[in-house]
Amino acid sequence: MIASLQAPFSCKDGMSERPSSAGRKSQDRAVVAKLLCGLALLVIIVDMVLNDMGSDPSTNDRSLIMETATVAVFMLVPASLLLMGSKRNSGNHRASTTSLRAGGVRHLLANLWAHWPLFLGVATLPVGTDTPHQKDTEGFADDPTKSGKPASSAEAARAARRAALLARRGQPSGEQAEFSADKSEAWTKPNTSAYNSVIHACMKSGDIGQAEALLTRMRSDGIVPDTVTYNILMDACVKADNAEAAERWLSRMFQEGVPADEVSYATVIHARAKMGAMAQAERWLQRMLDAGVEPNIVSYNSLIYACSRQGDVDNAERWVMEAEKRGLNARVTTYTAVVDACAKSGDMARAEKWMEKMREAEIEPNVVSYSAMIDACAKAGDPARAEVWHRRMLESGVQPNAHSFSAVINAHAKAGDVEAAFWHLTSMQEAGVPADVFAFSGVLDACAKAGNTERALQVFQQMRAHGIQPNVVAYASLARPFAHRGDWFEVERLAAEMAAEGLAMNEYFLYALLLAYASARPRQAARAEAAFCEARARGIEVNRHIFGALARAVGRSRCNQLTQLQDGDKDSHAAPVAGRGGMGGRSGGRGGTGPGVGHAHRP
Repeated sequence: MIASLQAPFSCKDGMSERPSSAGRKSQDRAVVAKLLCGLALLVIIVDMVLNDMGSDPSTNDRSLIMETATVAVFMLVPASLLLMGSKRNSGNHRASTTSLRAGGVRHLLANLWAHWPLFLGVATLPVGTDTPHQKDTEGFADDPTKSGKPASSAEAARAARRAALLARRGQPSGEQAEFSADKSEAWTKPNTSAYNSVIHACMKSGDIGQAEALLTRMRSDGIVPDTVTYNILMDACVKADNAEAAERWLSRMFQEGVPADEVSYATVIHARAKMGAMAQAERWLQRMLDAGVEPNIVSYNSLIYACSRQGDVDNAERWVMEAEKRGLNARVTTYTAVVDACAKSGDMARAEKWMEKMREAEIEPNVVSYSAMIDACAKAGDPARAEVWHRRMLESGVQPNAHSFSAVINAHAKAGDVEAAFWHLTSMQEAGVPADVFAFSGVLDACAKAGNTERALQVFQQMRAHGIQPNVVAYASLARPFAHRGDWFEVERLAAEMAAEGLAMNEYFLYALLLAYASARPRQAARAEAAFCEARARGIEVNRHIFGALARAVGRSRCNQLTQLQDGDKDSHAAPVAGRGGMGGRSGGRGGTGPGVGHAHRP
């Protein structure tokens, strides 16, 4: 409490002033104690006056005694403790207590008013103890890269908090230089923890140059960077998607003889796994084991998650078993990553097996787990099983979110069940879960599969009415039912509207546009050719669906010529691949063999 009351004095005017000695603290405690005593005396006098004015002397006397006792406990006792602490800590730092600097009383009274509820517990705090409010300003106590070692003194901790606050506020380098000047002051002698706090703040604000400068200054002051210092630097590099920089810092740790811990290795493993560089991530894990550092589940989760993103179920399962062999307990995120890998590969049965394994391990699946499982059902084209898992989620007390609703909508969309998809969209809104563009796109995709243009327009208008800005996926889904009908005029209108909103055409909308030209009567070969050439000039890649729609619009021979003219020998090989895909003649027919554009594109 006392430390928080002193904060305005140390931070006033951009922290241009700072305490000069322990005597200042004793002086402030004494002033606070005197104010408390004065307030207590004033309350007692007012009580006595009101007591004399009362009509029932016996009742008023009892009331006066109770009120006086209350004031004594809650004001005089804390004041006495403050005075005792002031005398005990003053020692050789006695200073005049007859004056405060300009504006001090005003700040003190303001803090008394702001922190009055904390005075109720001040009697239980030893003098000089940090309050919970003060501990909250530590900033980095709960950071996973911190070693958890306390600072050597309260003064060093205050210096760290002050410097970290400067970094978070984005103060110019001159303020950081002030921190350097503070080192020579007796009241603040930075240690490793103080420097780590400032470096952490700089990295968090993106000021990597300042953090490196502080690291150099740290060495020049004879303070050796520790494992936590380097872990902070590596973590910031990973968040900036700079795996190479993270590896350089770890190599520097080795060169300087700073021991790397499980967090150090887990950070670079995560950096490489995040990029999909599995071979390099595995090499760092092996190097970790060779160094005698036992990996934790976080390291294995990084590898499993990377396999999940690639749909590599076999390797995801391998890493889970490897972690279990080492006695590590898998978490809900571990199992969920494997389920997601199964979903991406369309292996519904395997995904269900891992959901059951999760329950056998007495780990409750969360909403992400259920969403991944529903995704697996959608990929397998089984909306009935998607409904089963959606009900299980609700029965388990897990609250659905936008992603889980979008997953079950997508399952019905792939089956072309407009009513079921729309019902879940309505249920989503009734459950208080805000519908997003992905949920609406899923319903639009269902309308496209069913060729229901009227319902598609209604859903699109409803999306706009909810203030949701359509993206290119939504426009492509809306265009597809018109494309199946050969209504190229409406598809072109949607393309113009999309461009007016600043949305660039992608491969999904290009497919719908070419399909509209191919399905028109008569076919619009010239328009299809012009649209294809313009799209290729913009860098849109040709896939088998686009090739099939173009072949229908301009003919197979001309389609081959266009792809060769646009891409040379490289893309001339795309024609046979597309032909084997069976898109010619039936590309995007009613029922839709074209690309899906719904929930799968949720980031």
